[in-house]
Amino acid sequence: MLTNAHVNARFLTRLGAVSAVTVGLVVGVAATPATALPEAASSYSVVTAGTHSKWFPLHRSSVALGDSYTAGQGAPPYVPGQCLQSKYAGYPTIAALFSVYRLTENRACSGATIADTAAQLTVPTPVNGNTALVTLTVGAIDAGSNTVLAACGQYPDPGAPPCSTAIDLATQSLPHVGDELAVLYETIATTLPNARVAVLNYPLLFKPGADPLGDAINSVTTLLNEEIRVAVDDAVAATGNPKIMHVDVTQEFAGHAIGDLVPYIAYNPADLAATENFHPNALGNALGYARALASDRVFAR
Repeated sequence: MLTNAHVNARFLTRLGAVSAVTVGLVVGVAATPATALPEAASSYSVVTAGTHSKWFPLHRSSVALGDSYTAGQGAPPYVPGQCLQSKYAGYPTIAALFSVYRLTENRACSGATIADTAAQLTVPTPVNGNTALVTLTVGAIDAGSNTVLAACGQYPDPGAPPCSTAIDLATQSLPHVGDELAVLYETIATTLPNARVAVLNYPLLFKPGADPLGDAINSVTTLLNEEIRVAVDDAVAATGNPKIMHVDVTQEFAGHAIGDLVPYIAYNPADLAATENFHPNALGNALGYARALASDRVFAR
């Protein structure tokens, strides 16, 4: 039986070896849906010590909630439907390949707000009460990310009125967004009291110092990430539940933004309206988000 340390070490070793070539191999393995695995409760290993035996589940169920970053919008092809969920290379799917948590359902959806994410707990049916892990990203839409990218894409100067106004409004909205996030995290933890709730933040999209507009958008992302961190702390304090965890992905994405040699963010300058633009690509999902979950020991039993 592997210890937690051995499981995490093996995860990091294997995941750290993934490159632009080997991501294709990971995708090939992931072609067998996680939901095709046996029920978690029926997969056990036994450890015997003296005359006593104890059974441990080989797989524990996980659910993914939230917006396009958890849906995997930057890593096509997509599952049929309107949510732009990556078929093979979203971080919840990749993480399930290397951990004891089996992804039983991904309810994340492109464009999801905080209110939408709360609804994902019950629509179309309530999330299984035995869920052991929830992973989620949410808050960017509520903070106005789409508005900022649209305005600043049309007027690529952070000082231009449409762009600067969008950035200012996004910045002003952040305290309210943080308050709503804290309530959401409390709701998830209360609804699924046995689950570890891993709240992931957002990477900085642009190479620092490469462009004033990129720096301005990175600054707003940094402020949003701070609101997410504080909201997690507030939710832990309100519920007394230490299983609500903040997972910072920015260090995994450092040096791999748009403009860097090996970007973890999808961006096609020839098609500014490309669906996957400004979202983690397959590398970003594997070596960014999934690796951050492992580094922060979210997969420890």
